[in-house]
Order: sequence, then C-alpha cells, then structure tokens
Amino acid sequence: MRKTVKPAMRGFFLLIAFLMVSSGDVSAIDRYSDPVTVNQRIEQIRQSSPALVKVHKMAVTPGGREMLMLEIGKSGSTMPAVLVAANMSGTTPLATEAALSLASRIVADRKMQEGHTWYILPLGNPDAFARYFQKPLYLDVANGTPFNDDTDELTDEDGYNDLNGDGIITQMRVKAHDGIWIPVEGEPRLMRKADAVKGEKGIYKLYTEGIDDDGDGKYNEDAPGGTDVNINFPHLFKSFGRRSGLFPGSTPEADALIKFAFKHPELAMVISFGKTNFLLSPPQGGRQGSYDTENIRIPEEIGKQMGLDVSRRYKMSEIIEMVQPMMPPGMTADESMIASFLGLGAVVNPMKEDLDFYNEISSNYKEYLKKKGVTAERFDPAQPEDGSFELWAYYHLGLPVFTMDLWGVPKPKEEKKDGSGITVEALEKMSSSEFLELGEDKITAFLKERGAPEQYNAKMAMTMVRNGQVSPAQMAGMIKQMPAPKSDGKKGDPKETALLAFLDSHTPGQGFVDWKPFTHPTLGEVEIGGIVPFSDNTPPAAMADSLLDLHLPYIAELVSRLPVLHLAEVKATDKGGGVYEIEAWVANSGYLPWPTAMGKRNKTPAPAILILEGEDIKILSGYKRTPVNAVGGMKSEKHTWLIVAPKRASLTLKLESSQAGRDTKRINIGG
Repeated sequence: MRKTVKPAMRGFFLLIAFLMVSSGDVSAIDRYSDPVTVNQRIEQIRQSSPALVKVHKMAVTPGGREMLMLEIGKSGSTMPAVLVAANMSGTTPLATEAALSLASRIVADRKMQEGHTWYILPLGNPDAFARYFQKPLYLDVANGTPFNDDTDELTDEDGYNDLNGDGIITQMRVKAHDGIWIPVEGEPRLMRKADAVKGEKGIYKLYTEGIDDDGDGKYNEDAPGGTDVNINFPHLFKSFGRRSGLFPGSTPEADALIKFAFKHPELAMVISFGKTNFLLSPPQGGRQGSYDTENIRIPEEIGKQMGLDVSRRYKMSEIIEMVQPMMPPGMTADESMIASFLGLGAVVNPMKEDLDFYNEISSNYKEYLKKKGVTAERFDPAQPEDGSFELWAYYHLGLPVFTMDLWGVPKPKEEKKDGSGITVEALEKMSSSEFLELGEDKITAFLKERGAPEQYNAKMAMTMVRNGQVSPAQMAGMIKQMPAPKSDGKKGDPKETALLAFLDSHTPGQGFVDWKPFTHPTLGEVEIGGIVPFSDNTPPAAMADSLLDLHLPYIAELVSRLPVLHLAEVKATDKGGGVYEIEAWVANSGYLPWPTAMGKRNKTPAPAILILEGEDIKILSGYKRTPVNAVGGMKSEKHTWLIVAPKRASLTLKLESSQAGRDTKRINIGG
C-alpha cells in the first residue's frame, strides 16, 4: 500500500531541500562530484545569493559538457579581479572541490567580497574528469576531441580493455627474455628496472591493461579523446605534441579562457588548483631558451648603433659585458633583457624580481602550515608543463600566478643515520657565511645525498659562494632541478613505496590491485595488477574537508598582497605669475609590485592613468592624461605638472587603474 505524505511533512521536506540549495553548498564531502554534479553545485551557489553571483557558460566541450564559471561580486563593479581556475588537466578531483568550496566561502564572507570581483572556474577539463566516474577507471588528460594518436587510418580505435573485469585499468606484467623489470626486494607488489651494471637481469615486460585492438603491435596507444586542455595554451606550446592540440587555443576550453582573460583587463591575480604548487615550490628557472647563447648574431641596424662587428657572432656573456656600461644607474643588463632587445625568442625563465616575492611568499606559506600543525614532509609537487595555463598566465598576461595542489604523497619517517644533516629547505635560508661554516666534509656529504654530478664538488660550491657568484638560496634552487637521487637500486621508486604505504594505511584493499594470473589472447600468461589510477594525486574523499579547511584560508592572505594604487599626497605650489606646480605622489600600499617584472617586460597590463582636470587651466609642462607604468610594492612615485590657472581655481586629479584601484583628489588653488 502506497503511503501518502501529509501536507505538513511535505512542507518540511521542501524546506529542507530549499535550505540545502540556499546554503551555498557547504556540506561535508563524502565523495567527489562528477561533471554534472559540479554544474548543479555551481547553480546552487548562484541560487544562494543571486544578487551577488552570476554563472557564465564559457564553452561546450567536444564531449558535449558545459564548462561553467562563477562570477562573484557587486553588479556593475569595476574592482580588480581574481581569476581562479581548477582542474585544468581533468585529473585532480580535489582541485574542483577546492574551487567550489572557495566560492561558497566567498559568498558567506563579506570581507572576501570587499574590493574584488572573483571569477571561479571549478572544472577546466570536464571531458577528461568524467573518466574518474566511469568504468573502467583510467587516467587520461585528453578531452573528447577525436584524435589519431598512432597516425594510422583509424581514430580512437585502440583504447584500454578491462580484461579482468574489476572496473579498473592497471598494468600487465609478462615474463620475457628481453624484460627489463624486476620486483622490488621486500615489496614484490612494486616493480623497478633491473640494473645490468650490478649484474641484474630483467624478468618482466610491463604494459597497460588491454589488448592490441588494431593489430599494430602496440597496446592502448589510441584511446578515445585527443587534447590535454592544460597544455593547449600559447606559452611554450609544443607543436605536433600527442596531447597538445592542433594549435594554441584549439580546444574550446582553452580558447574560452584566453579570450576571457583579454576581455577582462581588471584581472589582477590568477590562482590555479591542480597538479603544481608555486607556494611550496616557487617557479623555477634553468630552462634552455630557443636560441644558442654561445652563438648570437647581432642585427645589422643594432650593431651599427652600438659600433659592433655584425659579421661575427657573440656569446651572451660578451654582449652583457658590452651593454652594462650603457645602462642607467641601478639597472643591470641580464639575459632576458638582451634576448628581448635582440628579438632572440620567448622568455622561458621567471624574472629575478618576481622570484624574490615568490620565494618570500613561499616561506610565509610554509610558516603558516607549521602554525597549523603541519610537520610531516611530503614529496615535491609536479613542475608546470610547457603550454600550461599557469605558465601562460604568468608569461603572457604578466600577472602574479599562484598554484596549489592541496595534497601530496607523505614521505615516510626516515630512520636517523649519519649524513650531512642538511636539507634543501635549510640551505635556502642560509647566509653565505653560514654555508661556508658548514665545512667541506658536510657539504660533500650533502651533495652526495642529493645526487649532484661528480664535477660539482664541495670546493667548487664554496668558491662560488665565497666569490658571490651564487647564493645558498640559488644553489638550493639548482639542486631542486637536479634529478632525484637514485635509491640503492633495491628499494624501488621512493614515491611509489611511500604511496603504497599510505594506501595500505588509509584505503586498505582499494588503492592497489594485487597481481593475479590471466591468459592474454596474444601475450599468453600474464599477471594483472598495480596501483589504482588517481591514487597518487587524489586523497580519499573523507580527507577533503580537512585539507580544504587547512589550505583555502591562505587564499585571503594571497589576495591581501595585491597591489593597491592611491594618491598619497597632492599639493599645489605658487610659482608666481599665475603659474603653479602640481605635485602628486602615487603610492602602492600593497606588497606585490604593480605590475610584475614580467608584466613590465611585456608591457601588460595597460598603465594606470593620472587625469588632471580643471576649468580655465593651461598645462605648461606635463599632460592631461599621464601614464603610470610601474610602482613597486610598498613604494611611491612622484609626478609633477606646471599649469597656468586663475588665482582661485579647483582642480581634480584622478587615478584610474582597472587592476590596482582608483582614487580622486581635489586641489584648491589660492585657498
């Protein structure tokens, strides 16, 4: 018999449903949201505060999914804006949860709404992300664009096959005379490459789980989908890359973001939730440019101006040495400047001035985590890929860009053993004298622990520090870029070992599929098993709330560091004969410079403008509209005008910047 619901109870249920929708979606996370649910939650946030929140349909993906963006701010405002983009690769579920949670927190917190507009894109690659919720489970960054990966006559014809029917694509290992893999000693679930130098012979070949659908001898090389949205941006775009796309912005997802950024000059900061973490690991230099620094030809026109022999080729160091005497006091010629001046190619390394604030904010963030009780070490986050959203936003838009990966595989506690006792983090904070006081033996042990090349020894390092050629912080940066030190050859990959320990502890029986025999149609007897996809970058959903509560409050700290331009002082001085000198100090009360050093180099964003207005005045020196190109963090810049004005006049000086604020001052002449 069907039970009826009394009107009073029906009203109660409707009230509960309304409260769930209008709450801004702040309920605890017990599972990650799929693309459909993500868009439903976006709409719930809009409904919770329709006067404050708008939703924009940015694009429809090749897979037919809507990519939505939240706009949070007062209607018609011209405030500086923060762009938050999450899960651009489609493989980081926690990043999407972070963006949705951040949006809810902003809606509920008037303080975070003050002075800024927020544009939040919770899911930048919906097609790839959908795979996390499908069977079989496998990780692939490609969106839904069909692509012929193996350049045969067919497209998307050799995807993954769930041979053992467990709903997960893992690996296959098959014994072979020409195998290169062996089980890790003490942990046979993991595999490592055999070291022939140590007399080891490989036993297994490894494949991803599946069959050779198209009969070309390769396995799963042409799975459905084509482009990784997160490497489809212009900076360092890889032409003809398997997942990079036909051209920069060829995907509707990346194209929409690129166009959005250039239509919104008020963007002042970019925050990205995904695979990288500029707060823990600031942007790094050391990339090789697209030109040979040892073999540079000077363009004829520039060579004549500088009196150089254009028939020969120069080293970059020679050009810097020749140019430095021509530089204004206080300015230093560097490789980026010379490369730009000579048109040698794109800048591929962060500007030094920007690295200074990145390193300082990174130190601040680490202190913040310590105060929150985070003492356990984790493995370093990934570095940004060529063509990524975060690199494009910094190098092309010239904006301060901060990224968070929100979780990383925790390092196991190591047993104390004799060694240098030096960490890279400690090295970053050392002065030159503190480094030299360590002594040759300790520095030798440290370099050996970090796997430094033999030619880079302690004596060389000490000499370079002593002569001021390199600082300990710069040395730490170089060491971070070195390949991870090799293990003793029998323990396997340290991160895989730590991940397996974490999975066994937190998700026993779920994060790893035990190797079990299977008769393969072409390979014969194989074993299927391995680490479950997404396990190395996605913590259990039950951990999500505590991780977001830990990291998201720091976003307010980041935004509080934005540059803020204002008129600190304006005055008029009578010079006689109806001539007055107008002086104005433009101050930046924010920590970050306006713009970044990369922004100055790119001449983006557009300058702030000083506008001098008044009746019956004539400007003798200066301009009615004066550009303000740059003001450093916590610094001021003076501007002056000479004008002819009546004895009693009222002037208005306006400061306008779409990114860094606006201000107006009245100037009364003659009292």
